[in-house]
Amino acid sequence: MNGLDKPQKKLNIAMVCDPITDYIAGVFKSTTRFSENLRDRGHKIIFIAAKSPFSQENNCYSGMKVYRFRSVLLPKTESRFRLALPTVAEVKEVLKKENINIAHILLPTPLAFIAAKAAKVLGIKIIMHSHSQPENLFLHIPKFAGREIMNNLYKKYLVNLYMRADALVYPSEFAQKFFPTLNAKIYNKVISNGVDTSVFKKMDAEKLFVKWNLPRETKNILFVGRLHPEKNIEILIKSAPLILKKYPQTHFYIVGPGHQKDWLKSLAKKLKLEKNLTFFGKVTDEELVMSYNASDIFVLPSLAELEGMVVLEAMACGLPIIIADSENNAAKHFVDNNGFLFRSGNPIDLAEKIIAILADNSLREQMGSESLKISKQFEINQSVLKMENLYYFALSQ
Repeated sequence: MNGLDKPQKKLNIAMVCDPITDYIAGVFKSTTRFSENLRDRGHKIIFIAAKSPFSQENNCYSGMKVYRFRSVLLPKTESRFRLALPTVAEVKEVLKKENINIAHILLPTPLAFIAAKAAKVLGIKIIMHSHSQPENLFLHIPKFAGREIMNNLYKKYLVNLYMRADALVYPSEFAQKFFPTLNAKIYNKVISNGVDTSVFKKMDAEKLFVKWNLPRETKNILFVGRLHPEKNIEILIKSAPLILKKYPQTHFYIVGPGHQKDWLKSLAKKLKLEKNLTFFGKVTDEELVMSYNASDIFVLPSLAELEGMVVLEAMACGLPIIIADSENNAAKHFVDNNGFLFRSGNPIDLAEKIIAILADNSLREQMGSESLKISKQFEINQSVLKMENLYYFALSQ
């Protein structure tokens, strides 16, 4: 992509993402952050998305237009993830009206095929973003019930979709390696979701301690994410009694919404953790940053991640990280003298790793400093520039 450092015209970009603004997950946080940063660089951004009970009409997000279309609800998504089902003609009308140069498709939903067809007819360049893996959908299905068959069918479905792109974006090298044959045919680039270190940084969390009436004398272990099967949160909860035997002044923060909340709460109650474990559900952006800063260790027991934005956020706030060494978890590659890997699905090993950090203040500080240093390599401004250059490269072909 040589020669793209000279001034370029500002672009009109359509971000195609069904439940934008309505559903909490890394892909939607990433999409809004990229969009806001691209807008601040002078580009016009619009969204093509789903209508929902929360967003029934076309509206705006952060000053950017959102075109919404009829939709159906996706199960087990807290009634917030809806699949948009416009016609090709309806999407074409929006793309023409807004004089779109780039259609950036974020999710492998029916809307992706519809938007790709509309863009192709109009000669608009198509960027597709790999934000999904089979484990996000089928991890809860037993192997004997055909999980591997469904995984393989879904990969074929993704290839079928991604072949329609002019360029493909992966959030990590880990995500890129799943499609070697496809990568030989479609131009592709690894671009991290990045982290805004002007937002996620070390700060005083006193306001949060007061607001949530939290104890200040405890050592705090944090998880952030959706309460869904692939996040494997029960392993952290099962490790808690082992940690509390050694360090009774420990508290566990679970931040994020999800359909497993009631089940996880019942597990915590069964293990008599009510006084030492708190579910905070959905939090504001400010509360999220303070949650990291109110904590001493960040744990991600996920079985499946294509990057792990919450790990970047935790690192930018100076936390040691403990990550599941799962085959399908890209976040394990962030561990580099700034924390530990633990054997996936093993609460005893997780407890031992947490105890090792709690037992050594200098180790905890050293690992936190290393996290902070590593996070600088993933500053979101760098990712935005790479994305912008990818757009211009696609337009030049």
